[in-house]
Amino acid sequence: MHKMEDIYPLILDAFEKNLTIDIPVRGTSMLPMLRTNDYVTLKKIDSPLKKGDIVFYRRDNQQFVLHRIRRVLKDNTYIIVGDHQRKVEYGIKDSNLIGIVISYKKKNKTYSLNRFSYKLYKLIVRSSFIRAIFGRMYHEKKI
Repeated sequence: MHKMEDIYPLILDAFEKNLTIDIPVRGTSMLPMLRTNDYVTLKKIDSPLKKGDIVFYRRDNQQFVLHRIRRVLKDNTYIIVGDHQRKVEYGIKDSNLIGIVISYKKKNKTYSLNRFSYKLYKLIVRSSFIRAIFGRMYHEKKI
């Protein structure tokens, strides 16, 4: 298993060449959509980001994170949160952002973020009320 610190230069190199790159998902913050050992396809950010986009970024403490934009603020910062989290991050700047997710892979099958089912899922996870219900159901199922 590679550390993200080792993969990071490859991501930057791919983006310099206007290529996409697949990176492994680690952790549980983007459940139920993304799980450990799934992959996401990243591309260089070349257009304004919007609410609902999934971004790969680096926190000021150098930790790499894959989360969803909850809100774009007027001061060009972002409020970001994982689909499986309630704690939001404030003040994420463009300088923290690395790439945007354009698709994901599960068991060697690729899913576009342009699919209707994904757009419906995105509406659901953006609703705090619905997130709380599904989150509670997911936790109860795992216990």
